[in-house]
Amino acid sequence: MDNRVRELRCEKGLRQEDLAGAINVSQQTISRIENGMNSIPADILIHLSKYFRVSADYILKLSDARVTQECRVEVERKIEKGKEFFLAFEKLSRTNQELIGCLMRQLGEQQK
Repeated sequence: MDNRVRELRCEKGLRQEDLAGAINVSQQTISRIENGMNSIPADILIHLSKYFRVSADYILKLSDARVTQECRVEVERKIEKGKEFFLAFEKLSRTNQELIGCLMRQLGEQQK
């Protein structure tokens, strides 16, 4: 796909109307942006960037790096939290590890 907005929208399985509603613009605006008929106004670019959690540079094809610094920091925080959990889990006895595994599966099923 040649247009990053269209590419991101399709990856999420959204219709133009869905995206338009999510960022509070008209479907025609999304269509014009995707077809290259309109440049992307700064305010809409910011909304698109936040909605898709990608950098504005990615949307504008100035970079192939999708991830924003904000998202990168969030991922690093989650990795650190996961590492802490894993280290604590490793210190448990085999029996307690199995109990934690069972509890996690049950909680996961209840959330569905």
